[in-house]
Amino acid sequence: MLYLGYILLITIAAAAAGRGASRSRLSLTAKSETLLLRWMVLLFFLSYFILGLYKIEAMQVGNWDFGIYDSMLRNAASGNGLMLDYRGRFDHFSPIMMLFAPLYLLRDSPIWLPLIQSAALAFAAPLLYRTAKRYFRTGPVPLLLTAMYLFNPYYSRLALYDFHAECLFPLFLFAAFYCYSRKRMPYFFLFLALSPLIKEDFVIPVAAAGLWLMTQKRKRLWGAAAIAAAAFWTLFVLKIYYPLLLGENYWHYGRYALLAPTFTQTLMNIFNMVDGLWNIYLLGVAVSVLVPFAFLPAGNWKMCLLFWLPTLGIQLVSKNIHQQLLFSHYSSALIAVTPVAALWGARTLRALLRRRKPSRRQQRAGIASAAILMLAVHLLFCALPLTRYANYTVEPDFSYSGGLLSLPLRPAYWQEMTRLLLHADEVRAVTDLLPYPPGTTMICQNEVGPAFLRRGTVYDFPELSAGQTRPDRADYFILDRGNYHNNGDLTAVNRLLSQLAEDPEYRVINHPSGLLIFARRKLFPEEAPGSPAPFLR
Repeated sequence: MLYLGYILLITIAAAAAGRGASRSRLSLTAKSETLLLRWMVLLFFLSYFILGLYKIEAMQVGNWDFGIYDSMLRNAASGNGLMLDYRGRFDHFSPIMMLFAPLYLLRDSPIWLPLIQSAALAFAAPLLYRTAKRYFRTGPVPLLLTAMYLFNPYYSRLALYDFHAECLFPLFLFAAFYCYSRKRMPYFFLFLALSPLIKEDFVIPVAAAGLWLMTQKRKRLWGAAAIAAAAFWTLFVLKIYYPLLLGENYWHYGRYALLAPTFTQTLMNIFNMVDGLWNIYLLGVAVSVLVPFAFLPAGNWKMCLLFWLPTLGIQLVSKNIHQQLLFSHYSSALIAVTPVAALWGARTLRALLRRRKPSRRQQRAGIASAAILMLAVHLLFCALPLTRYANYTVEPDFSYSGGLLSLPLRPAYWQEMTRLLLHADEVRAVTDLLPYPPGTTMICQNEVGPAFLRRGTVYDFPELSAGQTRPDRADYFILDRGNYHNNGDLTAVNRLLSQLAEDPEYRVINHPSGLLIFARRKLFPEEAPGSPAPFLR
């Protein structure tokens, strides 16, 4: 597997470079360390917020999932219903998102989403730092661990891939473990037990934390309480929230289904699951999560097996390939759980090293190697602004890689970003000329959909989201050949386009930029004043 080979070479190179760097004696004062932490947090916040704004302007966000959250918060702020997005009822349990609805009363704009996402992820870092500082009062470990969190390639993937409520999870988990480090267990339990309000998926790390706590004599009751909280939220979501309050089925459960109508089929499902875990690609996924943290989570077996592994394992046993390979936002829980596991691994490693009494130079070599490995993995594998539906654990494509804080290092990449930004301006210039009377309905390609959410009722194209019912005759069908990410079979698309091309009720707007629109003729009376520009006729 190419990825494992690359990681092996990078690890060897980092170890060699760390040995060479061990002669340097760089040390930071407490004041300098705090200042560096603040600058790191600020740079990550500004970088990903600005890149988020770019993605909106360049039409590099999609209805799935950016448009879902944008429309849901807008509906809540305007009084059009709670937990309702452009498709209908929101298909996850994320009531905490309603706290952000008042922002849309201040300004009805999607820019709130990259602001929330970049701020939540970046400003969780000081909590992690303060937690590590409780266990490592001197030395570089707290700052290094915080940098490992921020420079994690999966961090960049979540920060740049549309918007997801999961970005709030590191804040909750780091706050919980900060309270744990200060022996304030009620507050620890409160932050942990409330994290499923972000999204129902987080019952897994809550239950896993409970398993870990059960191994500690004086904290077993808290462990049992955490497992009970996870069970409560699971039952509430599956048995009350969806069937009774929403009147719908929780269809995402099918991604993890192991139970079958018969005992034999259930055993086969379990066998296939275990057999699938030996897949070398899934081994690459596990390594990809560990290597940015210099494999530290593996240092403490209790934290690794009981807390970290279940959080990863629930993704690996999924039937969805995007989850198995941690595409897009599916690593969200691991982004928070892994640095906590790394902290406990570092504590175990420190205890082992005290027995062997390594020299100062050996200690500096280890710290330098971990830092170099962290930076090398980030530079090669961090997600870049145009990344969608991509992973770096199977067949890494280095022609599109290379960045610092997700700012591309290659001039050609900046040129493509500029082209897409100019193309988006062309698309807006054309679509601004179209009439949007009250009640306008539009069936939009995923990439352009968010730009039309404030102009009418938007439906997905070519496939419908769960629960969405599409009208027979929409006013517009809007596609953009200059900005399309093929993520499936195009047969349905081509079939529908052929039907529309032969339908006398629709006129074709085929702009040189690649914008393709099928518009109902009744929207364009020939004699209407201010008729469309010539290329729209």
